[in-house]
Amino acid sequence: MAVEYAKILGRYISEGLSENEEVFIKETLKKLIEQEIDMLEKEKERYKKEMEIFEERYSLKSDEFVKKFDSGEMGDDLDFFEWYAYADSYNRVEKRQRVLMER
Repeated sequence: MAVEYAKILGRYISEGLSENEEVFIKETLKKLIEQEIDMLEKEKERYKKEMEIFEERYSLKSDEFVKKFDSGEMGDDLDFFEWYAYADSYNRVEKRQRVLMER
C-alpha cells in the first residue's frame, strides 16, 4: 500500500512543482525520514540490549554467535534460537536504517 502512495507522489512530482511545493514536499519527506530513522534507532537499541544479555551469558559476541549458529556449531538450545532472532531483527532494522540515511 505504501508503495502505491509513493508511486502516486512520484507521478505528482514529475508533473512539475512550484518552488514552494517542492520545498514543502522535500521538508515533509525529510522529517518523515528523520522520524523513521529515530524510531529504527530505538528499535535497534532494544534488540541490542537483548543480545547483550546472551553475549554476557555465553561469553560470545553476537556476530560470532550468528556465524557459529549458521554453521551448526551452536546446537538447538532454545536460547540460541531466541538470540538468533534478536540478531537477525537487529541486522534487518540496521539495513533499513542505512537505506534511509543514504542522501
